Amino acid sequence: MTSTGLRRSNFVLLWIGQLVSQFGDSIFHIGLLWLALELTASKPLASLIVAAGYLPAILLSLFAGLVVDRVDRRRLMILCTAVQASVVALVPVCDHFQLLSGTVLALVTFSLATGAAFFNPARDALIPQLVRHERLNRANSLVQISAQLAFLAGPTAAGIMVARVGTIGLFTIDAVTFLVSLVSLLLMRTRRSNLPHIEAGPIPLPQIPPAAGGTMDEVLAGLKTSWEDVRLRGLLFITAVDNLIIMGPAIFGVPIYVREVLSLGAKEYSLITGAFFAGMIASSLLIGLRGRTWPKGKLIVTGMFLDGATFIPFFFIDDFAIACVAMFLHGLTVPLIIVPRATLIQQIVPDNRRGRVFALVNLAVVGFTALSMLLTGLLSQWLGIDQIYLGIGIMGAACGLLGTRFKALWRA
Repeated sequence: MTSTGLRRSNFVLLWIGQLVSQFGDSIFHIGLLWLALELTASKPLASLIVAAGYLPAILLSLFAGLVVDRVDRRRLMILCTAVQASVVALVPVCDHFQLLSGTVLALVTFSLATGAAFFNPARDALIPQLVRHERLNRANSLVQISAQLAFLAGPTAAGIMVARVGTIGLFTIDAVTFLVSLVSLLLMRTRRSNLPHIEAGPIPLPQIPPAAGGTMDEVLAGLKTSWEDVRLRGLLFITAVDNLIIMGPAIFGVPIYVREVLSLGAKEYSLITGAFFAGMIASSLLIGLRGRTWPKGKLIVTGMFLDGATFIPFFFIDDFAIACVAMFLHGLTVPLIIVPRATLIQQIVPDNRRGRVFALVNLAVVGFTALSMLLTGLLSQWLGIDQIYLGIGIMGAACGLLGTRFKALWRA
């Protein structure tokens, strides 16, 4: 097989594994909330179990990025996937032996997220070794589409399957999806090790010498890489601010909006969520097919402006059909941020520090999402969710305008 064919087959295997495992993830999140409520009979305790899934990205991202840059990324992904499959399988095993509790479920959630904290930066840092330089944007679009398809189909599938296999059965299915992903990774044959030496790859892989000293010096070197490149500095800053403003209301606020503003139920919540993911899929396809030459910096900043601005109409909308259209339009804006952000990092960051930068992005996204959800819960006690949407719409659009002040990022 030619090197081009080998790279293409490796990427296809990665994509299939991601599609299947992320489908399992979407089922896991449905089962997690219901099972947490059943085990604890307490909303605060159930929320703590769910929150355990945010902690690894906050606590481990800097260390995870260093590991990604020091070891073979494919092997690290294999290890993470094997551990995740085993951890998820503990839920039905513990239930069978009547050992399942809220504490066990929290530990499972934390362990699963720990694997993701290492797996996701490794995957994003590995992609430039699997595709040609001019196809990076399309590859990142396909990775995003796999997640969007999974989270579009997952809730519906979970609703059908839970009637047949029960809530515990959902965790068994998730464990099987991780095994499928594991097989796809084992079948991959990458030609380049992620050790400090340089070998030929599909694109030039810039390297810089490792920092002298120990682990902390290497962690600081990754931070230095992000700080000294003004494009990355601006990107990380507006990513953190945008997620602080937007993500809590976007995740936590939608079911409240459907219930309190539209006066509808779970079915309509599922449909409006589906409209959002349909918008994301359409936008990701467009960027993948047409966006290779689009300026990455302008696309990211414009996406952040629109990400905020498309929340403003929800202050005025009280009709379900119009809300679905508005949510579809909002979904169109998110890939404008995510896809070119990954491509830009892959193109400008030295290969042996790329994992650390992706880990920092993960920290900015997940950490500030967790804080945003906490703030949304507090604000929703005093403000209606439609008022919150108006506020975050204005502030999110302002964040996008702020991004234009980072000239190096804007011109990237």
